[in-house]
Amino acid sequence: MIYKPHRLAAMFPPMSAEEFEGLKSDMAARGQVEPIAVRDGLIYDGRHRYRACVDLGLEPVVTELAPDCDVVALVLSKNLHRRHLTTSQRAIVAAQLATLADDAMSIPAAAAQLNVSPRSVSSAKAVIDQAAPEIVEAVQRGEMPVSFAARVVAEEQDQETQSSLYREGGREALEQHISEASTYADADDELRVSATKTIARVWKKWNAGERAAVRGLIL
Repeated sequence: MIYKPHRLAAMFPPMSAEEFEGLKSDMAARGQVEPIAVRDGLIYDGRHRYRACVDLGLEPVVTELAPDCDVVALVLSKNLHRRHLTTSQRAIVAAQLATLADDAMSIPAAAAQLNVSPRSVSSAKAVIDQAAPEIVEAVQRGEMPVSFAARVVAEEQDQETQSSLYREGGREALEQHISEASTYADADDELRVSATKTIARVWKKWNAGERAAVRGLIL
């Protein structure tokens, strides 16, 4: 039988190529030590062990989960204890957990499950919804903080531009781009600075009489 990962299991980042080769080497030497948890043909825990079995030509050892099994709790428990995830990686998982079609949690509940702040989860949700796939994947791999990725999508909404910048220059190119785009803290700040510069230019053009007249109006 062919098994596919359930979307709950797919929320967590895949192993790196080096980690997966290490797993395969271990399984080639010792066999499959831990069963793969499945239900209705879907893998809830053990997707990498299943891939290794396929690559090595081993018959996968599976255990069928009971109908009343809390699969969300199972997936979280297995992955959070086994994987060393960054705060940003956990935030991305929590954001996905908060938007599942059938088992969705509130953002505060998902944040509590993954031991991150609700603000981080909200930032991660914005990244998932608005960032180019390359940027989302960089956060999932632990290569980019979710806070930085959220700044990117706030300053540059065009995903093609995000993607092009990241492919050409990585995080440094994105940093330069959003720094140039965000000279001011907010729109009101930008308007105040612009108005001040305009007044200064006009003031320089006025003669002494005109300046005196303006001072009289102000004072």
